[in-house]
Amino acid sequence: MNNNYSVETFHKNWWLIAIRGVLAVLFGILVIASPYIVMFSLITFFAFFAILSGFFIITLAMLGVTESRWIRLLEGLIFIASGIVVFLNPVTIVGGVMIFIAAWAILSGILQILGAIRLRRIITNEWFMIFNGAISIIFGIILAGNLIQGAGVMLIVFGVFAILSGLFSIILAFKIKTFKLNN
Repeated sequence: MNNNYSVETFHKNWWLIAIRGVLAVLFGILVIASPYIVMFSLITFFAFFAILSGFFIITLAMLGVTESRWIRLLEGLIFIASGIVVFLNPVTIVGGVMIFIAAWAILSGILQILGAIRLRRIITNEWFMIFNGAISIIFGIILAGNLIQGAGVMLIVFGVFAILSGLFSIILAFKIKTFKLNN
């Protein structure tokens, strides 16, 4: 009975899945068309969110709504300071995230190569693992040398993902719409 109810619910509301898919496709197109505008819009939104969150945390602490007033005051000040730093220098934030991803790729590649060398006596074709590690290291080095462009490329990949996800949601919605229920 529960399973049938779920199918009926999906069948009646197929159009919600389709609208979500259309929105995902539109968002993906926007991201691909202007990745840097989307990136800096998200960063600016985060900055405002952090500043406003800090303000509200401090207000609650001053009103005595929280258990540990001083910790909440400190937390609010950290949120406000973080928001201001992000707002005044968004490129640094993007660069920081890209440095983290580049360092992770390089470290991951090194570990893959070391693992392949250790497994050389146990497995055959360990060069696949070495090649994969080398590609990861090269990706990390290239990304570290082009932080902002790397962020733009990652957003474009995200945009492609959003478009594909949206298209699959639209297809699913129409499949659900045409599904024949057994009553």
